[in-house]
Amino acid sequence: MVLNITNNTSYLNDYHFQTLCMLYYPGEKFPPGLKEADNKAEFFLEERTVDGIPHIYSKVVLYAGAKRQDAECCLSAGSFSFEADMAFAAQASVGCAFLEAGKALFGFTPPWGYLTGLRPVKRARYYLDKGFDKEAVRRLFEEDHRVSPEKTSLSLSIAETEAKMLRPYTAKDCCLYIAIPFCPTRCEYCSFVSYSNDKLFKTIPDYLDRLDGDLARTAKIIKQTGFNLRSIYIGGGTPSVLNEIQIARIMDRLHSDFDLSGVREFSFESGRPDTTTKAKLALVKSYGVDRVSINPQTTDDEVLKRIGRAHSAAQFFKAADEAMSLGFKSVNADLIAGLPGDNFDGFNKSLEDVISTGFNNITVHTLSVKNAAPMRFDESGIYDAAGVNARKCVSYACERLAEAGLYPYYLYRQKNTIGNAENVGYAVPGTECDYNVLMMEETNTVFACGASAITKLVAADGGKIDRIAFPKYPFEYLAAPKGIGESRILDFFKEDKDGEILL
Repeated sequence: MVLNITNNTSYLNDYHFQTLCMLYYPGEKFPPGLKEADNKAEFFLEERTVDGIPHIYSKVVLYAGAKRQDAECCLSAGSFSFEADMAFAAQASVGCAFLEAGKALFGFTPPWGYLTGLRPVKRARYYLDKGFDKEAVRRLFEEDHRVSPEKTSLSLSIAETEAKMLRPYTAKDCCLYIAIPFCPTRCEYCSFVSYSNDKLFKTIPDYLDRLDGDLARTAKIIKQTGFNLRSIYIGGGTPSVLNEIQIARIMDRLHSDFDLSGVREFSFESGRPDTTTKAKLALVKSYGVDRVSINPQTTDDEVLKRIGRAHSAAQFFKAADEAMSLGFKSVNADLIAGLPGDNFDGFNKSLEDVISTGFNNITVHTLSVKNAAPMRFDESGIYDAAGVNARKCVSYACERLAEAGLYPYYLYRQKNTIGNAENVGYAVPGTECDYNVLMMEETNTVFACGASAITKLVAADGGKIDRIAFPKYPFEYLAAPKGIGESRILDFFKEDKDGEILL
């Protein structure tokens, strides 16, 4: 895509314009120096003084083949119904002009307006925490960000739920994430760092050796920095690809090295039904796991084949029944709206299947087409920017799950999502997953171990966040020096004159 930017301000960087373009031009890349392409966007921004008040003037011109549309907008920091600055005015000015041109050219407005970030609920919660009432925040979303009333109400509802969930947590409370980046097969839509060939499966013993050492070192850091471990999440990939001896090894390390007395929840993302067994589920429960996830994505066998899931709906129902019989506090199922070959009726059947099976947590994702996934943008019917079907599915799911007693409690968004929709976790009240909220809202430190795992350090006042990433691929992880990020963690939490860690 050709992207021409004339930005005579200092408030927005080129990446902002690129992510904005993806709302109407999904999957596009922006190679420098490109002169000709079917799709093109031009942005012009400058500061202007109107009646003695600084404004941001924006003009946006969008092209799709021979079609062209343009729009203008001029806003000051005083144009809004709440506190704002010139950086906000710049974002709003170019965002509103972009949406106006996009609607004229493509015939629709994205449901999240010009918001492009991962965490819209964090924005709502920020203003609620600062004392703005719900109606002020509603105006912020609908009038200033051009978010639809439906998504605004969803954000406010989740923000209130999250506030209640976060109330018991203090700055000294932390989480632990453990990555198991191996899967029996790779799904067509997946870009996670997960692997399914024999060469990589042979690294699992070495991987567990390295993970064992990193867990031991992390346990020492948590003690040294005075944190209280509250939540553990073992995710993937597919953790249930490990055998019982391998799973027990991780569990033994956790119980021997970490203080688990204050852990409020312990999650094991079993994941794929074809690697989940009742014996593995019973094993993790015996070690204190109280939350498991078994993810069908759909209960349509033809759709499962099309997306590369090497299991059947029958295998999912069997694994789900076994998990239910063991009495976990929470059993979650993931579904995806917008899968190729699926439609509104097919998605709703899958939704009814997981509701009737008895899941008290259901996460509804919307298909996001990733650059690193086998599924490509140029496949016919894969991506629909307007996303009428997918948006209808996620809207219906919200209503139907409420009827079944499950309510939204966390939300995040991704680039290149069908219909610019979102991913939402629903739960029976009292069974929500704290880790999901803590991770999304970035309120507490998360220590992480394993390939591609990212430790997230959060200062006590929430004003500073630092991320330390382990190497992305298992072979790189095995070759990396031990103790990655340890000194950086200790530097982040400075010592006072008495040698105590200040949080």
